[in-house]
Amino acid sequence: MSLLDSIELPNGEIDSSETAPAGPLVDLKRLLPDELRDFLTSHGKERYRANQLLRWIHERGVSDFSEMTNLSKEFRAELPARARIERLPEIARTTTDDGSTTKLLLGLGDGRRVEAVAMHDGKRRTVCVSSQAGCALGCEFCATGQLGLLRQLSAGEIVDQLYRAADLFRAEGYTDRPVTNVVFMGMGEPLHNYDEVLRAIRLIGLEMGLAISATKVTISTAGLVPMIRRVAVDMPKVGLAVSLNATTDEVRDRIMPVNRRWPLSELLDAAREMAAATERRRVTLEYTLIDGVNDSDDDARRLAKIASTLPCKINLIPFNPVPERPFRRPANGRIDRFYKILWDKHFTVTVRWSKGDDIAAACGQLQAAQPEVPRERVTLQGADGS
Repeated sequence: MSLLDSIELPNGEIDSSETAPAGPLVDLKRLLPDELRDFLTSHGKERYRANQLLRWIHERGVSDFSEMTNLSKEFRAELPARARIERLPEIARTTTDDGSTTKLLLGLGDGRRVEAVAMHDGKRRTVCVSSQAGCALGCEFCATGQLGLLRQLSAGEIVDQLYRAADLFRAEGYTDRPVTNVVFMGMGEPLHNYDEVLRAIRLIGLEMGLAISATKVTISTAGLVPMIRRVAVDMPKVGLAVSLNATTDEVRDRIMPVNRRWPLSELLDAAREMAAATERRRVTLEYTLIDGVNDSDDDARRLAKIASTLPCKINLIPFNPVPERPFRRPANGRIDRFYKILWDKHFTVTVRWSKGDDIAAACGQLQAAQPEVPRERVTLQGADGS
């Protein structure tokens, strides 16, 4: 049975069973404050110890219990038998020639790998994080989608990507507020790992950690409609970016199989609900321009019509090369023409020349050179469940 055979969503739920092996030890980096307090009391320890641990883990970035000097020696000796603190080893680091973008290749405990991207632009220090190893959705123009889903990431693994990037920015002198913005646009579909992503957003918002407000977080989705509706309820302050990439169901079905399950009309209805929940905070429509596929004047006019139905801004993303994919980036003149049609209709539109394309760190290029045989690509059911 393919992974997405389980995504029937009768109650708006998505199966997230393909998570990291639980193991005998509790990852304290994954626990919210009340959960950490409950963990301590279940082992006969005082609840106030939770704040001490939270500061060591999230403020000081310590993963070795022996270094937590304000805990008793007895307590420090007991903890390794019951708990651990997730820390992803850095396997490789690649930086662009201009120094603005660094891609981190990070190892997971089971031998798999993920990539995170740290980007510096003026006063903004943005981290693009991964939510899954691989991805189940199989978008034809995306390198990650060609892997299939290897497994979900835990909240501890998601948060630690940010901490590794924060270390990088601190080394550059940004010690007070090392990370200003977070985008869930790395490997995987964030809304397919909903619970762990939500948990991670809450953890990075802790005052004793990175203290990143939900308003500085953006989640990009290929279009898991029931989960967008959950975001509108559970996380109304986060930004939503919809990876649209086509203006007709025929084209979107072909390049984004998720559209066969939730077509454009349903996706846009959910996006409007999200905009309403956020007091009309604008949704970002991400549109990857692919030569001869979705870059015609008619596509631009249809995109304008779609954009007129909800408060939004449009990011045009010239296609970034992906190995063994047949697609090409449109000529600059075609990109300019597409942009001008939208601009002339008074939309907020930007051509986003992705940072890091020279080191395969740009949109759609993350793949992490997985060392094991990938899972079989999934086949999505049609919108009617067939």
